[in-house]
Amino acid sequence: MRVLLLDYEYPPFGGGAGAATQAFARGLAARGVMVDVVAGGDREERTTELLWNGTADEEGLLTVYRVKTRQAAIHQVGLGNALSYLRAALPEVRRRLRDERYDVLHLFSPLPTAGLLPLLDLRGLPVVVSLRGPDVPGYHAHPSLLARASHILAPFTRWTWRRADRVVAVSESVGHQALRTLPGLRYSVVPNGVELTCFRPPHRRTRPRARIRCLAVARLLERKGLADLIRAIGMLERGRFELEIVGAGAEEEALRGLAVDLGLTDRVSFSGSLDRAAVARRYRDADLFTLAPQEEAFGNAFAEALASGLPVVASDVGGIPELVRHGENGLLVRPRDPLALAAAIRHLADHPRLREEMGRRNRAQAEATLSWERVTARYLSIYNGVQRRAPAHRALAELPSSIW
Repeated sequence: MRVLLLDYEYPPFGGGAGAATQAFARGLAARGVMVDVVAGGDREERTTELLWNGTADEEGLLTVYRVKTRQAAIHQVGLGNALSYLRAALPEVRRRLRDERYDVLHLFSPLPTAGLLPLLDLRGLPVVVSLRGPDVPGYHAHPSLLARASHILAPFTRWTWRRADRVVAVSESVGHQALRTLPGLRYSVVPNGVELTCFRPPHRRTRPRARIRCLAVARLLERKGLADLIRAIGMLERGRFELEIVGAGAEEEALRGLAVDLGLTDRVSFSGSLDRAAVARRYRDADLFTLAPQEEAFGNAFAEALASGLPVVASDVGGIPELVRHGENGLLVRPRDPLALAAAIRHLADHPRLREEMGRRNRAQAEATLSWERVTARYLSIYNGVQRRAPAHRALAELPSSIW
């Protein structure tokens, strides 16, 4: 099987969505699939990886064709960059379709990649569209240029979903939001996976520490609710809690200023962007994962926290409740409520045995439902379905969904 995968973001550029694209592409190739990715970046280049999972019938090849866009920083996002991807990617995608015979075209981020569809001669090539959240009209909880663009593009979005052979949502929350734009849409739900060997609990928990270590991993954007989290830390007992924020973004200066204004520089630290191995170590060193975004389609960081065996304090929005069940493997609070956030953090700090139980449940849940092997099997079933073939690994592939 040969798959052409389109995504604007791909490491080292982008956040969790780009990392998910890379992990998924590698997972497909490891199962013997020939995968070509057309992604954006700061220069034109082509890289290849030969992959095999040890059990597939043959090796797979992953080739990334990177086109030069306006992307100038790892976490830079915006409509201008997205449009520059369309201009740069169009000739490369046309070249791929001319030179190779693909079995599936997969739009992993239809905003903006679906903009290429009317300009391509697909000759009956099946199209799979994955909805990640921001590409669904109405997803954004607060006004923004991207939210307005998503609303304006709603007629084109409906055309794209009708044009696709299969639509896949990263969570039921995203699928339900999509139904508001296109009632009657049939979709499958396939979550992102997590690298279980990289993100794992420590071999041995250290003795109780003087401070409870809280960890947040996110792009530093307003919608991630990091200002609320910093305020919550300021409401907790001095000397008992500390917060490390991992990530970069447009709000970094404002967040640092908030920590200074609240006198929290000894309790709140900013680590910037780290590589995957370093981020995984931060999870293993933490006691709690704490993040209360205003909107979240899935939340790769929450999946990483589960795999790392961390109890979670989060907001009850979007796809988060599909991962974190209140009182079972974490605590959920309303977004924009620092007082409730502080109370939840304090409650778990006061109950170490509860934290341990939640951590064990989270690791077990990640192993059972969030492995990339499981995600890849599900997508292979979808690929085979759009080609009118029998599904691959039916027991794994036919996961329940409310719509498909």
